[in-house]
Amino acid sequence: MEQQQCQNCDQKHNCQEVYKQLGQSTAPSVLTKVILAFLLPLVLFIFSIVMAERLLIEKLKSDATRNLAVFALAIAVVFLYLIVLKLWRRNN
Repeated sequence: MEQQQCQNCDQKHNCQEVYKQLGQSTAPSVLTKVILAFLLPLVLFIFSIVMAERLLIEKLKSDATRNLAVFALAIAVVFLYLIVLKLWRRNN
């Protein structure tokens, strides 16, 4: 279907030139930045919740207290990660 649209387009030669230029781009990849800024904090948050839940399940009997403590600990871990990431990026 896309090829049919391209053949009827008046600017198909411009598209080919744009894609050729994009393919030859020397700009650095943003994949590592996306992983460090978005994916890793999310994974770290989930991992922190699971680990904190396992560690605090015996120590805190109340569900509400345990849930609040687990959530606060996971948020603290992610904030610590973001601070370390910011300091590391500032030095590099």
